Amino acid sequence: MFLETLGLAVSLVAALAPWRALPPPPAFAPAFRPAERAVDNWRRESARNLDVAPQDALALVIGRDIKGVSRCVRLNNYWCVKKAGWTGELASDAEGHVAFASAADGAAVAAGLLRRYYLDFRLHSARAIVERWAPAQCGPVYAAPAAGARRGVAGMGGRTLLGPDPTGLTTRGLRNTLRAKWLAAHGGGGARGGRPRRSRAPDYAGPSMRTPTIEAGIGAVETAGPPVRVAMLPFPGMALGPRPGLSPSAGPPPLPARSCASETQRIASYAAHIADGLAVGPDADLALFDADGRPTPNFAKALANMAAVEIGPLRAREELIVRAVAGMLARAARP
Repeated sequence: MFLETLGLAVSLVAALAPWRALPPPPAFAPAFRPAERAVDNWRRESARNLDVAPQDALALVIGRDIKGVSRCVRLNNYWCVKKAGWTGELASDAEGHVAFASAADGAAVAAGLLRRYYLDFRLHSARAIVERWAPAQCGPVYAAPAAGARRGVAGMGGRTLLGPDPTGLTTRGLRNTLRAKWLAAHGGGGARGGRPRRSRAPDYAGPSMRTPTIEAGIGAVETAGPPVRVAMLPFPGMALGPRPGLSPSAGPPPLPARSCASETQRIASYAAHIADGLAVGPDADLALFDADGRPTPNFAKALANMAAVEIGPLRAREELIVRAVAGMLARAARP
C-alpha cells in the first residue's frame, strides 16, 4: 500500500513538472485611483516599507486602514515629492504630489533630489533645503529688512519682500519660462532695437468729460464719511445694514492682513526636525556629503527625518532608505 501511494505521488510530480518550468505570471501593475486619491497598492507597500507594529502591518496586508495614514502615504510618496516626470510616476493629486508605483520609486526620487539640493544647488543647511523643498505658500508681505536677512528683494523703499522666492513658483524659475525668454529676445516686450515703442493711443487735448450720474437731473453729489472698501461689501447670505452691536459711525471693518507668520513657523519647525541629531541648528551645515562627494551617514538620517515630518506620525523603514541611497550611488557612478 505504501509503495502504491509513493508511486502515485511520483507520477503526480512528474505530470506537474512542465508547469513549473513556465515563466511566472506578469506582476500586478499598480494604478492610481482618483476617486480615492491613492495608488491601489499603497497598503501592501506601507506594510513592507513603514515602521509599524506587527498588528498594523497585518491589518494593512488584509486591506484595512490604520491610524496616522496621510495622503502621501496613500500615494507611495513618503517625502511628498511634486510631479516632474519622475521614474515610477503614475499621476498626481490636485496639489501636484506624485503618485508613485511603489514606495521604492518615491524613496529613490527623494534621495536624488536631496543630493541635487546639497551638491548642485549648494543648499547645505536644513532651513535652506526646506525653503526650496516645501516653500512658503502665502502672499507677499512687506516689512523692514532684518539684520542678516538671507533672502528678499532689495530696493523697494527700504523694505524687504518676505515670502516664497519667486524662482520657486515654476519648475525652472520665472526667469526661465517661455514668456521671460520671449520678452528678453524682444527687448522686454516694450522696446524694439533699444528704442521704446510709441503708444498708439491718441493724446487728449482737453480734460475728460465728467461722468453723468445714473439718475437724470441729479448732478454730482459730495459724499461724507470714509470711503467704501471691498471689505465692507456683504458676502453671499450676509444681511445688509450695520452690524449688530456696532455704531454706524464705527467705520469700515479692517482689511484682513496677509502674513507669512504661520508659514515661517512651519518652515522653522520642519528645518529643526531635519537638523535633529545632525547639526547644532537649522542654519548649520548638515554635512550630508564628504569632500569627495560621497554621502555620509547624515544623508540617510536626513532622509529619515524628512519623511517623519511629511508622513508623521508614521516613519519610513531604514531598509527602504538604505536601498534608496544605494541606488543613488549606483546611478551617480554611471558614465
